[in-house]
Parts: sequence; structure tokens; C-alpha cells
Amino acid sequence: MRKSSQLIWVLVLILLSGQIQAQINTDNSDTTKRVLYSTNQDLKSALDQSNPVRYKVAELAVTGNASFDTNLLKATSGITVGSFITLPGGDELPRSIHTLWSQGFFSDITYYVTKIQGNEISLELHVTERPRVTKFYFKGVSKTQADELKTKSGITPGHALTENMKMNAVDAIRTYYAEKGFRRVAIDIIERKDTTFDNSVLLYFNINKGTKVKVNQIDFFGNTAIDGLKLKKKMKGTKEMSRLTFYPTTESFDTSGWGTPYKYDWQDYMQDHGYLTYTKTRNLISPYVHINPLVSAKFNEKKYQEDKQKLIDYYNSKGYRDAKIVKDSIYYTKKGNVNVDIKVSEGHKYYFGNIKWVGNTKYPDSLLDVLLDIRKGDIYNKELLNDKLGIGGGQDAMSISNLYLDNGYLFFQVEPIESTVYNDTIDFVMNMREGPEATLTRVNIVGNDKTNEHVIRRALRTLPGDKFSKSDIMMSLRELSVLKFFDEQKMNPVPEPNPADGTVELTYNLVEKSADQLQLSAGFGGGIGLTGTLGLLLITSPCVIYLIRKAGIRYQPVMDKCCH
Repeated sequence: MRKSSQLIWVLVLILLSGQIQAQINTDNSDTTKRVLYSTNQDLKSALDQSNPVRYKVAELAVTGNASFDTNLLKATSGITVGSFITLPGGDELPRSIHTLWSQGFFSDITYYVTKIQGNEISLELHVTERPRVTKFYFKGVSKTQADELKTKSGITPGHALTENMKMNAVDAIRTYYAEKGFRRVAIDIIERKDTTFDNSVLLYFNINKGTKVKVNQIDFFGNTAIDGLKLKKKMKGTKEMSRLTFYPTTESFDTSGWGTPYKYDWQDYMQDHGYLTYTKTRNLISPYVHINPLVSAKFNEKKYQEDKQKLIDYYNSKGYRDAKIVKDSIYYTKKGNVNVDIKVSEGHKYYFGNIKWVGNTKYPDSLLDVLLDIRKGDIYNKELLNDKLGIGGGQDAMSISNLYLDNGYLFFQVEPIESTVYNDTIDFVMNMREGPEATLTRVNIVGNDKTNEHVIRRALRTLPGDKFSKSDIMMSLRELSVLKFFDEQKMNPVPEPNPADGTVELTYNLVEKSADQLQLSAGFGGGIGLTGTLGLLLITSPCVIYLIRKAGIRYQPVMDKCCH
């Protein structure tokens, strides 16, 4: 149709001031196409007229599609036989182009007018498909790293190659190596035509990792209450590299307004009699000597962000509730490593004030005070408070939460509320919701493929009808560990509470581990020669033992732990 000598017309895809743009390209050049020639006056007047005319689509042809179904493209385009478009000035064709373009499968989309007869119009949709990735490779790295990058890159063979796909792959590669300490990774992407398949490419990622970036020096600004050396110890994932020098690094960026980092000098050292303590001596020589060969000094952005939160937590544990990191900077040294500067605002040091319990009916205030073990005048410590209450990940075995959970109160909740803050003291109200006692309705066991259920239940301390008890669950897990049948790290008890009737269903999720043993021994005697024995200890089910005997294999029975 388009090849007809009288009907070669290009319509525009995007409407600008009543004109129709011809096609969408991936570059930024002006590729607007105009009507070149036609003897068909109906076609010529369709673009020249100033008043828009509504046309009914009589025919729609699709060309250029090699791997996409024609009917699917028609349906996706939104332009179908019988639908209406307006020329010039209508938004139907640009909207259709936008829908197809957003799929990411095409590098070029064009609508052509092939015929106009009265108020009916015939169109041709021409698409240029993007090449598909058949294989992709990572060059310049080890095979192990290349295999790991294949799963992280997000590239799937057979999918259309898009700029977004390449950008995501590059981001994944940079993130992968940044976690390993390589922050200056150079990546060059090469596309080569795959002659094995039509419209296909081979993708090569040439990677230059560069050198591993290490932390040269960490400086703190604004810390007057806590020494910088103590703060560095709290940064478990960001450590300084070892150094031995008479000339400490002086490289820095503009820290105007940051203040001056505190440096422990000889005068302070002598006044404090620092030569009598290891810590002060280490603080003095730290700029010159820092030897720690067992600690990695590579810089990891993710761990650095975690370490900044650890600094705040440490300040909170020392009473500095309002401590925060005002700003920080990471900059490269001449040798390609990084310096880290952190400015903190410590705020005031706070202390615990009066503590009031609200909502407790099961236990008196006196018992809760003893378990909490925090008195008025103690240094404010958010982490300690959470541990004693058993909230926010607190692990104290004698916590308030454990007291209630061990006695059936599965629905117990406690919320510490700062009721009053005056001067340097904080009063708290412990808002408690005890809830009803929870009763076990069912105790389920999942994952015991070889071990008989009654063997497991003998070890459990939780029975239907009992009150819910966290300590009984922990005791049950210890008893199951003694059996040596299950992976202790993967044992997972899951309570499913029903607050409506105060009941709970408990499920023990178990993963069995193999307990079979193969024993080999050999010996050599002067007149006998080489001798040997083979022993096989099977901890398995009676069915497997029956099959072994049925096959004629000699079997010495041993206590079957799983079945007794």
C-alpha cells in the first residue's frame, strides 16, 4: 500500500500548533517529515485544511513487526478499524504512539496515511523493533564474579535491549563492587550483532575495577563529651587502614564552619599523665601509628550508613538523647583512598526522672520497678530502657515483656512515654496493655519428613490447653536440639494468636538434617596383606531398612532414634 506511486504520505506523531510530527526517533535531531508529493487531492487537503476533520478508520495495516503478533500490536495501539481520529490536531495518534513506545520494544514508530475516501481513512502502522539480547558477558573479572553479576544485572536473554536495561545493569555492577570496596569502577558496554539470529545482539561489559578504596582517616568535629577514639571503635564496619609514618596526612577539604577536630597533643598527654594508661598513649600516637592487620579498612557505603546510626545509639546510651550528625563528608586523597569527616551535635546530657506505671493489674508497681532496675538520677539510656521493657529488639531475659509472655499474656504491650522533660531530667509514664491470657488450642509440627511425630512431641513443653509461655517454647527448642535431628538455626516456632477469643495456635517449623554416617578403616598385616572394613550407620525410617534387607544387603541394626 505504501509503495503505491500516488499514496506516499507521512503523518506526524506529536501535535504541535496544529501540525503533526512524522515519527519518533531515539536521537534529538529534528526528523519531522512533510508531505513530499501526491496527486491525490483528498490526501493533500487532509493536511492543508485549517479546520479539523473527524475520520473513521477503514483499514489498519501493520508492517515491520518480526516477532510481535499483528493483532496484539493493533490492540495495544488503541487504533482499531471502526475507531475515529481527528486530522489535523487530534490526539489519537500521538496517544497511540506513546502507548506503544512505553512498552520499550521499539526504536521507531510511524503512522502512514495510505488512503482517504470521504470521511474514511486507511492507515499503516510501521514499527522498528529493538534488537534482542541473546547472550551477555562480563570481561575483566573472575569467573566467580561474572557468575554473580549475571544474577544481579537484571538482564534476561531474549528480551529487547533498552537504554534503561543497560543503565540498571551498570548500577548493579557498581553497587556490587562498591560493597567490595571498589568505588571507581569503569564500565564500557559493547554491542555486537549476533549473526546466529535475526535482529539480535551480543552484549559485552568490559569492567575495570580499579584499586580497592580504603579508609585513610576518620575525623570528628563537635565532639567534646566523648573522645573521637571511642567513637571510632563504635564504627564496626568503617575502620581506618594501618599506617606507620612520621608525617600524618594533612589532606582535607573546606571545613569552614565545622570547627576544629580535637587533637590529643603532647601537652595534654603530660598534663593527664597519659603515659600511665594505654588508652591515652594510643590516642597520642594514633595519627602516626595505627596497626590492625586483622580488620578490613575497605570503604563500604552501606556499612558506613549503619555506623552513623551506631554513633547516635552510642550517644543515646550515654545520656545524650538529642545527639545527631549535623553533616559528614567523604573525599578522596591523592593516593586514591578516602578520608571521612563527621560533624556531630551532642546536645545536653539527660537523666532518668520519675517512672510511673499505668494499666498494670497483674503485677504491682514494686515488682515492675525491681525488674526495670532504673532509678531516678540514672543516666538516660534508651537502649537499656528498651532492653528492660523487652521492646525494640531488647533481649534482656528478665524484661517486663518476658514476665508477661511467660505467664500467658501474649497480647501484652508496653509503651514508654516521656511525660515531662525539665532541665536535664526526663519523667516517664509506662503505658501498659496487658490483654487477656492466651491459651494454646493446637500445637502443629511441620518439616518432620523422617522423624516420627511422637518422638518430637515427647520433647515439647507446650501442650494444647496450656497457657502460652515463651519460656516453655524456648525450653522445647532446647530439647529438640538435644535430639540432633534438626538444624538448630532453622527451628522456627510461629504463634498465630486470635485476640477475639484469647487463643493461640502454635506451629513448630523444623528442618531435618542428615544423621547417616559412613565409616572406613584399613590396615596392613605382614602375612595377611591389606585389610579393611566399611561401616554404614543409617538413621532412617523402617521402610528404607526393609528395602535394604530385601535387596540382600547385610544390615546390622542400630538403635533407630527417629522411630522410637
